[in-house]
Amino acid sequence: MGRKWKKINIQGELSMKKKIFILLAIFIFLINLPSVLAHCPLCTAAAGTGVLFTRAYGVDDTIAGLFLGAAIISSALWFNKWLKKRINFKFQETLMVIISFLLFAIPFYTTGLITDSTMVKLMPDHHSIFGLGVFGIDKLLFGMIIGSLAVWGAFVLNEAIKKAKGRVLYPYQGMSFMLIVLAVLSLLFWIITK
Repeated sequence: MGRKWKKINIQGELSMKKKIFILLAIFIFLINLPSVLAHCPLCTAAAGTGVLFTRAYGVDDTIAGLFLGAAIISSALWFNKWLKKRINFKFQETLMVIISFLLFAIPFYTTGLITDSTMVKLMPDHHSIFGLGVFGIDKLLFGMIIGSLAVWGAFVLNEAIKKAKGRVLYPYQGMSFMLIVLAVLSLLFWIITK
């Protein structure tokens, strides 16, 4: 009996050493990331953790997706602004938005945060909104798409006002547009999904 206990303990110590090694390797990797990356695995993990917290507190995935969409657009536009100082080409902003969206959506899909389209089609009332279950689009993905488009639209409106007036109308105009759009859409989806 003592010998069996000792084997389990040794295996436990080895797996703990492996875990420590893996965590150390990830930490070293993250420290050595160039500061100019538009998006990092840590950002995606933080956003995924946010989704888990919103689910734990009963917030609908559509609403969580709106805020993920805002994070997607903010990342894309931030990187695009940096990139324009070095290189500028046609449809660059659109490309950065698509890449940023995929950098969020693919890890979320592979980890199961975005429900598999087959499951959504089988249970559309539970996993989808507005009848989009027929297409396999779950609530989180729908929220991410709507949030991305709405926040991008808010930033485009902000830039159009700045261009037309030659200045912003008030401090933090772009941020306020984004927050207003998110608040209105969150309230709308809260009423619909409640």
